[in-house]
Amino acid sequence: MDNILSFIRPELFILVIFLYCLGLFLKLWSGFKREWKIPYILLVVSFIMTLFYMAIFLGEGFSGSVVIASVIESVLIAAVAVFGNELIKQFTVKRFE
Repeated sequence: MDNILSFIRPELFILVIFLYCLGLFLKLWSGFKREWKIPYILLVVSFIMTLFYMAIFLGEGFSGSVVIASVIESVLIAAVAVFGNELIKQFTVKRFE
């Protein structure tokens, strides 16, 4: 797990927490009925935020290597958020069924 997490920039770990909270918000929102879309929404949000962070905030521009790195990091970030949610759900909810 250490090797995978080393691909994520340390300053982007806050995005994992943001995505987790966004996923909880979508799940609890009564107007949102398609829970199966949550991982896809989190992936898109993760990609957009990672791309803009790397291109604008770090000043690397929108080059091909930045886009590829953003894709890799955003997939890992979204995966950690969704996996973390599943771990919490399995430990707290499914354990008592």
